[in-house]
Amino acid sequence: MIDFIGRRRWYALLSGAMLVPALIALAVWQFEPGLDFSGGLETEVRFLAATDAEAVEQAVAGVELPDGSTLDVVATDDATFRIDVDLGEQPELSSAALIDDLTTALASAQGVVQEEDRRVLEERLSLEIWFPADVMQDDVRDALQTIDHGDARIQATTEAAFKIRVQEPENGDLEFLRVQINDALESELGSIFVLQSEGVSGILSSEIAQDAAIALVVAAVAILIYISLAFRRLPNPILYGSAAIVALLHDITIVTGAFAIGGQVAGLEVNAMFITALLAIIGYSVNDTIVVFDRIREHLLADPGEEVRTVVNAAITQSLGRSLNTSITVVLALVALLLIGGVTIQPFVIVLLIGAIAGTYSSIAVASQIVVLWQEGSIQRRFGAEPQETRRRRVAT
Repeated sequence: MIDFIGRRRWYALLSGAMLVPALIALAVWQFEPGLDFSGGLETEVRFLAATDAEAVEQAVAGVELPDGSTLDVVATDDATFRIDVDLGEQPELSSAALIDDLTTALASAQGVVQEEDRRVLEERLSLEIWFPADVMQDDVRDALQTIDHGDARIQATTEAAFKIRVQEPENGDLEFLRVQINDALESELGSIFVLQSEGVSGILSSEIAQDAAIALVVAAVAILIYISLAFRRLPNPILYGSAAIVALLHDITIVTGAFAIGGQVAGLEVNAMFITALLAIIGYSVNDTIVVFDRIREHLLADPGEEVRTVVNAAITQSLGRSLNTSITVVLALVALLLIGGVTIQPFVIVLLIGAIAGTYSSIAVASQIVVLWQEGSIQRRFGAEPQETRRRRVAT
């Protein structure tokens, strides 16, 4: 059995090393608010090189096709070009090489080419491509400067694609702002394709912030009530609910502090998806804590006179394997999402990743330690109060 309780000073130092920078960052920098909380317009545009279906068809005209094959080029509504090839027989033997030949020919004639999608269905090959323009972030800012929005937040997402955030205008006309931005970009930098665009008014963003705060408070109160009821057969059941809430606050502080730092360093933003991830972390952290507490309950109900340190150490040791296996599995999946997922879900994944690690740690290093400190009277003595167990013994004598 591992003596987790005997290492509580090390846990306190480690928690302090995480909480102090988090609290300082929250006090000094606060958050970098996303569109949901700040209001305004966010649009993602792709800059396109000047070309047309005829030019694409000429570029691939020299590509050798399988016998009996035909090729057709179609301009789509998504500002891409779809090359359809009737492959004839044995498409699986010719499709990969043919795609390489097509993209090589296009790159030679048109410059950089980006593949959007490819499909081989029975005897037909469909290759969807587009041609990015040579546009840099500074070019986008200069274009926006012509309409007095040079202070817009600009983030590169993929090749020749940028996400642009502009604050809500005083008149609140987001649709006019959207048209104004698109016209300025097209007139200064050439053809664009709007991948997505959304606007949130300042009034709605304040309501979202209030609802998010209420949701977090309601979740915390519900957890306190639930755990207190679940452990009602033990003396002082509210202790377990309170310890879980303290551990939860520990995890949330670390996550929010990390985002306050990340907002300054890497531009991480807090939006509605961030709140969704926080609520998910609340559930994960509490679940891990309850697993340990459930083991403590089993031991105390079986032997009420057993020393609390021994009980808690045994409970953590017995549940450690399950907690680590679950956490490692979750972390690996989240790391994969962080590496291969899109920019849009990165803040959500980062919250879950930090929260999953912190939640596993706090179940051992925070929640369980609070239970022991309270049962042994250390917390009460620190605040000048007499421990309940000591008072009970004095009354009995």
